[in-house]
Amino acid sequence: MEVQQRMRWRQSFIAEVSEALQQLGLRACPVCGSADALGIERSPVFLLTGGPPPAGGDPALGEDRDYDLTCAVRIECAGCGYLMLFNTNKYRTEDEQILVREPS
Repeated sequence: MEVQQRMRWRQSFIAEVSEALQQLGLRACPVCGSADALGIERSPVFLLTGGPPPAGGDPALGEDRDYDLTCAVRIECAGCGYLMLFNTNKYRTEDEQILVREPS
């Protein structure tokens, strides 16, 4: 039996994203105004746009893809349920490890 481990955000990355969003003005829910109800989900959200990648692997170098995979941070208001997604590429560098495996 294969054991699958969930991935979660590194705690320091959550803190960096939270600070950056507060600096941009996200201090309260934009719908209900609650300042204490916003929370960052510990697990990433993966969005596939444009349909699934074709079978057989990656396209050749320089060939256009008809799909895109985005990794996002999920922020939700516990008060009204408003949900926001933020692209992680805006908050990290290429070499920075932002995901860790949850302990089994």
